Amino acid sequence: MIKVQGLKKWFSSNQVLKGVDLTVADGGVLAVIGASGSGKSTLLRCIDFLETPSEGRITLDEVSFDVKKARKQDVQYMRRHTAMVFQLFNLFKYKTALENVTEGLLVVKKMTRTQAVQLAEYQLEQVGLSDRMAYYPNQLSGGQQQRVAIARALAMDPKVILLDEPTSALDPEMIADVLSVIQRVAKSGRTMILVSHEMHFVYDISDRVMFLDDGLALEEGTPQEVFGAPKHERTQQFISRVNLNNNYVI
Repeated sequence: MIKVQGLKKWFSSNQVLKGVDLTVADGGVLAVIGASGSGKSTLLRCIDFLETPSEGRITLDEVSFDVKKARKQDVQYMRRHTAMVFQLFNLFKYKTALENVTEGLLVVKKMTRTQAVQLAEYQLEQVGLSDRMAYYPNQLSGGQQQRVAIARALAMDPKVILLDEPTSALDPEMIADVLSVIQRVAKSGRTMILVSHEMHFVYDISDRVMFLDDGLALEEGTPQEVFGAPKHERTQQFISRVNLNNNYVI
């Protein structure tokens, strides 16, 4: 289980997160939706300390700490047990798909090269890239690069996978392949927090949906509750513009 309480984040005088609470049970999928600039990506980046939160408390399984008093081992724990899938893939451009996946296994997990290669090959096969392992990022499509990034995240065996708009940089014809992989990951029982603008996919994949607006979680509920009967006026305005018929075949 991951639990976030009262999470706040300032950038100088600009407060981006204003006290966000969330809880995701083991194997659960929480989708965070909202307009651009509402703080969704910052929320994910604060959870794994790519950005240092200003205030709040984070609990991941048996480890719980006040972010203002976070010790080096607390930050290391979060980074070891969460994995981020970014909008723009963040692959090493001079490493092959296989090398991109093995890098963390060798450096962070301290696996032997044989172990790392075996696991990386398995994860790349799972995302449909068994024939692209020796390819460099510039030889792969955007969808293939994102699937390498997902394989890299899975190989690290994190407690929580954080996905930040994983299809936003993709051409429309590539989106379905990536969404299909994410759906399989969710069904395998991985705990996930997903930021996405693919609302039909959010509706289908998530257990809970949080609507974030101006750094505040205005509403949270099941997909049926948030999309079908939103309570907050701002949520109603946002949902009224959502087209749930934009269905990618996955």
